[in-house]
Amino acid sequence: MTLKAKKPEAIEKRLKLFMYGPAGVGKTTAAIQFPSAVIIDMEKGAENYTQTISKSGSVILQSVNPDEVKDEIKNLLTEKHPYKTLIIDPVTSLYNAIQEKWGRIFEKHATSEKQAELQDFGMRYWGRIKSEYKAIQRMLMALDMNIIVLSHQKDVYGPGMQKIGVGADTMKGDEYFFDYVFQLENKDGKRIAKTVKERAEIGKNKFPPEFEWSYEAFKKFYGATVIEKASTPVSMATKEQVAKVKEMLEIVKVEESEINKWLTKADADSFDEMTAETIGKIIEYLEKKAKSVTTSKAA
Repeated sequence: MTLKAKKPEAIEKRLKLFMYGPAGVGKTTAAIQFPSAVIIDMEKGAENYTQTISKSGSVILQSVNPDEVKDEIKNLLTEKHPYKTLIIDPVTSLYNAIQEKWGRIFEKHATSEKQAELQDFGMRYWGRIKSEYKAIQRMLMALDMNIIVLSHQKDVYGPGMQKIGVGADTMKGDEYFFDYVFQLENKDGKRIAKTVKERAEIGKNKFPPEFEWSYEAFKKFYGATVIEKASTPVSMATKEQVAKVKEMLEIVKVEESEINKWLTKADADSFDEMTAETIGKIIEYLEKKAKSVTTSKAA
């Protein structure tokens, strides 16, 4: 068997950061310093900064509808646009909105009045929530834009309900998706970012342990060329391609385990979450397999 592993290539990655802090610390004010941004405002916090946002060439989508948010992110992923940064403010509200959406769906189809009342829908319910939330996370990682995701802050407790610190108030492990995690604090009237996490070569960290938050600081530490680069759209699977794959799977026998491998490799839950290139290769494979089956039968 030929090894598929190869030497890594250096690439210029977009800035993907997660930031949390207490109420009133200025998370929204900090994030909107990034110009040419799309701000998904889930708590109407950006309403107080309309002049600043307009002046910086940014736009706002105010929504608490997770489907609308997902569609906006997909449009940013697949369409040509002038925006360089996507801000989600806060992701805490997005996660809660997804829970509420699936709560309504499961309540409607609850098997008993008690189940609907208690909202005790079990693992299937939580599986749906996590699946939808992770689909959004995958699109964020695929976006050729800077990503700034804001979160409320919460106290973290250890054994005996002893407070052991603070953390982000969102789905457990949310921060793992991001290359950078910052905690925002106010110190002596300044907005200070504490570097909680940074993925970097050993000894080559871009950010200091603490710094005063500003767009200029990010250009200095991360590099203006990458941060201010124009976005390039990604071609996603078309409805025709998805329909073609499903049609071919009716003709060609493919084990469920192999289909799951395709989805895992593409980091997708379904065929419509794949790129056009990836699903195109699957169609080519299925067409060759179908032709091979037809040829063998004829022989």
